[in-house]
Amino acid sequence: MKNSVKVICMTLLMVSLGFSASAQLRQSIYLNLNVPTGGWSQDVTSNHGLPLTYTEIGKDASAGFGLGYRASYRFDVGVGLVAPFAQVDLFWNTISGDLSDEYTQARAEATPTYFNIPVQLGITYLYDELWSNITPYAEFGLGTDLMMITAEGPFTILGTKIGKYGYKTNAAFAFSLGVGAYFGEHVSAGLYYYGMGKHTIEYNSSTYNGLNPIEQGLYDNGDVETRTVGSLALRIGFHF
Repeated sequence: MKNSVKVICMTLLMVSLGFSASAQLRQSIYLNLNVPTGGWSQDVTSNHGLPLTYTEIGKDASAGFGLGYRASYRFDVGVGLVAPFAQVDLFWNTISGDLSDEYTQARAEATPTYFNIPVQLGITYLYDELWSNITPYAEFGLGTDLMMITAEGPFTILGTKIGKYGYKTNAAFAFSLGVGAYFGEHVSAGLYYYGMGKHTIEYNSSTYNGLNPIEQGLYDNGDVETRTVGSLALRIGFHF
């Protein structure tokens, strides 16, 4: 997987350098509102008196926000335009409000936060024959998603800190599909689905005041879960 990430990064670099040599380089910055789907959006249940365990991590993500950057180049194909692109996004999601309240009650010093970074190559088709100022489009992209989960805990139980939980994740195959419209030359809006793949999540913990959940038999260090991650996103683009 590390080799795949390197290949994609090198491809993005070469594409960007190729674009920069062209007078028709188009660059875009995106803002998005995203709603998790798949295993990412499933509800969790408390276990062993703690809000999450390694079997539940990667679930119950709230609606979140994100940013994106794209470099593209447009070709006139006679009936509309075709625009290959290289793109990187950042998705930021916290846990849901109800679950966050449980962390507050458990006096947790930190709650898990989810970060996803899809890196993709793709192509857009723009149909510019309908209206002068509105250009509908459809597009898709393929690449990889890098997922990161911040640590949770420790929790204060009877005046003692216990259980700080960390997680390791892998990269996974990712794709996106989107439709929308440009309004003039510099602003667009679209609705997208991001399939960010099946991520393996490996559980790790650290000890506080000699109390280790692993040693207590609650978990096994290195236990792995698989979580399917997806998102619906409303994206607003600014192009220059």
